[in-house]
Order: sequence, then structure tokens, then C-alpha cells
Amino acid sequence: MAADLGWTALQWPSLEHVIVSDDANGIIAQSQAVLAETGLVTVAYRLTCTADWQFRDLTMCITSARGERTLTLAAGGVGWLANGMPRPDIAGCIDIDISCTPLTNTLPVRRLDWSAAAAYDIDVAYVSVPELEVRKVRQRYTRLDGSRIRYESGSFQRDLDVDDCGFVLDYPGLWRRLGSVAAAGR
Repeated sequence: MAADLGWTALQWPSLEHVIVSDDANGIIAQSQAVLAETGLVTVAYRLTCTADWQFRDLTMCITSARGERTLTLAAGGVGWLANGMPRPDIAGCIDIDISCTPLTNTLPVRRLDWSAAAAYDIDVAYVSVPELEVRKVRQRYTRLDGSRIRYESGSFQRDLDVDDCGFVLDYPGLWRRLGSVAAAGR
């Protein structure tokens, strides 16, 4: 599988292009985005997951006139590491949520067993962009019907429209997908 995904932000000028592919080791997502929320920044990241969409690692780079900053984040047998340092404060997190993209909503949408339950509370490692701060956040995902998922975090709530692959089509007020997924098989 290989897919081109694009989203445009609705509250501020922003455009993201993500290429999602899979190989023998799992899922790979590579993204380039230009954000103009509080200033201009370019965001590039590479995120990997197992074949069943379990988060493995993230490398993210933020570039602006002030320079370049990088974050590496990994989950594994030794616990969570951020820039190579242990992060026990995010222990127990299953997924990751990157503030500047709807792509990371796909991980729990694809990973969770919707036949077993209609709602799940999960802890995620939340990455704020452009700050590159990581903190534990509780989120709830509820399947409303086949193509609609309710996302909740604190008092924030949105009903997300997703496609058959679990990729966000519409994130009301924040993101809208550009065109359809251009996918190529192997």
C-alpha cells in the first residue's frame, strides 16, 4: 500500500502532505507541512507503526528563520524515550497525537477493536507543535457509525468523518482533506 494524503487547515493557513506506506516492518508515514498559526514554520516528520497501527517511533523537525529543532520519540520494551532520554511521565501511553495533523487520529481508529466496544479511553503522548513539548493526555474515541468517530479530550469534542481506511476526511473547524487518497498497490 502507498497513499498520498493532503489536508488543509481551516482556522489558519496550513497545508500538509503525508505519504503513508507499508513494508515488512509495518506502517511508515512521512509528512511535510507548512504552518502559519503563530508564525511560519515547516514541519517534517517520519512516524512508524507496527502492521496493526501500534506506534513505534517518531522523528520530527521544525524549521523556521530561528533555526531547526528536532524531536525523537520512541515507545518500546524499555519504555518511552524522548530525544534518547527516559520519559516515565508518559508511561502507559499507547498512541501518539501530534497537534498539527489529523493523521495521528488514524492510529487508534485503525488499532482499536470496534467489534468489542463502541468507546475507548486511551492515554496518548501528545506532541505540541511548534513547541515540541510532549505530555500525557487522556482521550476518548467513540464509534458513532461506520464512517464517523467522536474524538474527545478534556472539554474538546469533534465528530470526525473518516474514510474506509480510517483516514480523516473532515475534522470540523480544524482540518479538511484535499481530494481523495491516491493509492498504489504493490
